[in-house]
Amino acid sequence: MKRNKIIQNTLILNRITFWLLVVVLTGVTFGVGYLFTFPESYPNLRILNDGNPSTFNLCTECDFTPKSILLSEIVLGMKFWILLRLSIMGLLTILIIHFTIEILRSVRDLKTFHNQNTLHFRRIATSALVLFLINTFNFIDEGQYGIGLEIDFPLHWVIIALFSLSLGEVFKEGQQLQEDKDAVI
Repeated sequence: MKRNKIIQNTLILNRITFWLLVVVLTGVTFGVGYLFTFPESYPNLRILNDGNPSTFNLCTECDFTPKSILLSEIVLGMKFWILLRLSIMGLLTILIIHFTIEILRSVRDLKTFHNQNTLHFRRIATSALVLFLINTFNFIDEGQYGIGLEIDFPLHWVIIALFSLSLGEVFKEGQQLQEDKDAVI
């Protein structure tokens, strides 16, 4: 019974995380969309972006650096790129959590070696690889210097993709063993 409690608790935690991310992504999308649509509402607001989404900041008291630019000076295409990139990253993270919930649900219901689990692991790997690509290349508005390209290699997404593909193959092998066992009986 302890195994089912751990799975149930993990499932509850993933559901909470899923809905929390949905609410946060919706709020951030509308908030950033509003700021980009009406930048004159906040004339001193600067965007400090060095290409990494974790250091993407909106601030009013930033020191002016080449990485810091007034929000009103950002071109429309760059605003669209920032909003699109953040939205895709959030949606793919939500999808990964959704697939994890589906896998945990099937394990909880004792349908561990089911064809859908292999498919869910492959979808997690695909989402992680897309996140790797999105995080690898980033265009940055550098104000008077133009638009720059920054390249980063977030290897954690590749590791998650490889781990998911490996688990998918383990579940596929388990499914084949389960089918063999059922055929013998």
